[in-house]
Order: sequence, then C-alpha cells, then structure tokens
Amino acid sequence: MNKKLILLTALVLCLSVSCSGALAATANASIVAPETAKITAPFSGTLLPFDLAAGESVAEGDLLFSLDTTPVYAAENGTVAAVFAAEGDDASGVMNHYGALAVIEPEYPLYIDANTDDAHDDDDNRYIHAGETLYLKCGDEKGKGIVTQVNGKYYTVQVLEGDFELNDTVRCYRESAMPYDSETGRGKAKRYPDIAVAASGRVTRVHVQPGDKVSTGDLLFETVDAMSARDASADIAAPVSGAVTALYAASGAQVYRGQLLCEIADLSSLELSAEIDEIDVVSLRVGDALTYTLDAYADRTFTGIVTEIRPVGMARQNASYFDVRITAPDGAAILPGMNATIILQ
Repeated sequence: MNKKLILLTALVLCLSVSCSGALAATANASIVAPETAKITAPFSGTLLPFDLAAGESVAEGDLLFSLDTTPVYAAENGTVAAVFAAEGDDASGVMNHYGALAVIEPEYPLYIDANTDDAHDDDDNRYIHAGETLYLKCGDEKGKGIVTQVNGKYYTVQVLEGDFELNDTVRCYRESAMPYDSETGRGKAKRYPDIAVAASGRVTRVHVQPGDKVSTGDLLFETVDAMSARDASADIAAPVSGAVTALYAASGAQVYRGQLLCEIADLSSLELSAEIDEIDVVSLRVGDALTYTLDAYADRTFTGIVTEIRPVGMARQNASYFDVRITAPDGAAILPGMNATIILQ
C-alpha cells in the first residue's frame, strides 16, 4: 500500500513539472556607474576645511577641495617696479635668473647718510635718538625725515618730505624753523636699494603687476610644492557632474601629490552589474536581451542588453560568479546602488 502511494505521488510531481515547466533561474544585480572620476591631490600640502560628504551630488566645476598655499607678502610700502614670476613658474629658477620674483621701489626711497661732525657746538645736538623727527634743508629745498639708525656720531635719516637729489648735502635740524643752533649735522642724500621679493616653490598665484602700490603685509604671490605640475591649482574642482561615492580625505590632513581624495560617479551613464553563476554564464553572450525587475519598481519588468561579460570570476561558497553588465532602463529614475533581479531563461 505504501509503495503504491509513493509511486503515485512521484507520478503527480513529474506531471506537474512537465506541465508547468522548470522554474527560471535568477541572479542578483545592482545599478552601478561605470564611469567614475578619481580626484587626486595635484601637489603635496594641507587640505583646508571643507564640507564635502559621501553621497553628495556635485556639478561639474563645483569646488571640492582647496590646498593651503605659502603666501609671499610685501615687506614694506612701495610701488611694484617689475614682476618677473608668472603662474606656474619655479620660484627658484626665477630667483636664479632675475634675483627676485618681483622688485618693489620703497615709498620713501631717499635717506641722509649723516654724522654730527658739523653739528652746532652743543652736546644735545650731537646726541641723536632713533625714531626722532629731524627737519632737512638743502639750499632752498626743505623737508622732513625720521632717524632710523644711530651708530656713534653716524646716523641715518629716512626722507619723508622734500625733493632732494642724490648726493645733495643736506643739513639736519631738530627744530622746524631750522635755527642754526639746532643743527644736528649733515650728510649726503642716498637711495635705498629696491626691495627684492624672494620665495621658493611653484608659483601658483600672482596678485600684483608693475605699477601697483603695495603696503606692508599685502599679498604678492602664493607658492606651493615645487614638485607640482606647472598648471597645478590649489583649488580642486569637480571634473564631472555626479555623486560622491567615496571620500578618502579629511579637513586639515596632510596629503601627497597624486593621493586619492574622493571618487565621483557620473550619473549620466548607469548600467546594471549582475552576479551570474558560472553554470549560467556560459549560456550568455554579449548582445543577449535579458529581463529584470528593480526593487524600486516592483510592478514593472524591464529588458536590457548584455554589454560585457567580465572574464574573471569571484569565488564564493564553492562557486564562481561573474560580473555581467546590462544596459539600464530608459525612462526610469534610477540611482547607483538600487537592487535588481535578473531573470535567466
């Protein structure tokens, strides 16, 4: 009796399978972005604070990161007489050739190289103080200056007012009326040397041009690591529109040239990446049409074309799975990471 029941059950199952057909095989898949831009540091340096985050959408040209630069400032007030360095230049090479990145003429270019030999016969007139104001005269020309240096009977007066000529003999007085008994000495009018602006590294920004008036502390140049490329910029912009799929850097971090900072997926070109079992992959060919469903659109079925079968499998649980790429659906809003199910006939 039991044997008859067993045989009858087996017959029913066989008939059921033959009538309904074998169940279709399936494979897991997900939406991926095949075109990914890898953003690297153009030179070694420090990353300035940024608020970029993984998963964030960016547009082509958006600022992603900025690297700190080395600023070069004006040492004193004056007029830019010449600029020898251009963006992209090696500062050391410019220095070797011209002696400076730029030259600044001092705001007050003349000084009096004076001494007390001809001071009025008064001990006070021979005791000069750095920082004091003296009144100057040469013939009918009058002016004013400040004592910048004292060394015994010798002292230097920076000319602040007065149109004196080089090598003029200029008398110095303590009193603005310039009575003879307030004379502290005299000396020749001389010219301060121009200011040579020096720096090292790669010039990445030039902020001045000949003829510009500058004040002490004004920014003249910015330099970066000398090993950087000529066209390296401290500002790193997105080369494509898309989504940040990975972020490898942090604000304030020291990075080296070529270091990977982030990855941006190009959302304009998406496809499916399916994990196909080695048993099923042998029956697939590039150009085959496959049916699939997306979890985000459970009530719809899509058809895609196999565009690539990657030749190296990934071993998992005693089986190998191959990455098969399939065209993404048109007219459906999809994003990287969405799950799909491939139906294999």
